[in-house]
Amino acid sequence: MGRIAALLVFATAAVFSTGTVQAEAPGPLLPPALAIPAVASSAQAFVPDGFTLANEVTGDLGGAYPGVVQVYENPQGRRAMLVGFRRPNGFEATGWGFVLPCRTCGADLPPDRNLDVRIQGGAIIVVDRSESAAEGTTTQAQLVFRPSDDRRGWLLTTLTQLTVFTKDRRAEQSYIDYRRGDTQDAVGRFDGARFVPDRIDSGRTDARELPLNTLALY
Repeated sequence: MGRIAALLVFATAAVFSTGTVQAEAPGPLLPPALAIPAVASSAQAFVPDGFTLANEVTGDLGGAYPGVVQVYENPQGRRAMLVGFRRPNGFEATGWGFVLPCRTCGADLPPDRNLDVRIQGGAIIVVDRSESAAEGTTTQAQLVFRPSDDRRGWLLTTLTQLTVFTKDRRAEQSYIDYRRGDTQDAVGRFDGARFVPDRIDSGRTDARELPLNTLALY
């Protein structure tokens, strides 16, 4: 089992920092202002004090209403994610968590480039990027969340991290599929568009899908 897999299994939080993965003390897992799942007059009703809306994406999350993923920030630059559906009578919240990088956590990347959130194929995809000129590395972690079987929450189902050593384009990639229990650790090179493995070590893990509200990156 790779380093990412092990740390997400045994740590209460996973921190994706430039060139490595570390288990560190996360910020507090602040609960939503209202218990989730629930329907309120607006999405903001679920958000704790101190957080303001920074970004929103919409798409098909498998419900009867338009799916919404919102990114909130506090003055310290910490980010949180609210997931739900925009209904005629308000907002139905189905997920809340701190799985997003903070504004300054991209190291040499500016805040508008260290995070990408999108909806694709009924899933929520979070991409956390960082870059270090001093270390000569770029790192990208992709987390994929899918609805739980009862559709009352969101689970981390796959996690991929790619680190590229920019001087010689060497690269390392780790991957875990929490639904199947499959893991892969690979070394190779990055050709500018994709990772080309030279060696892949496959394995298995007993770890299974992790609820969104139990995870924090920063």
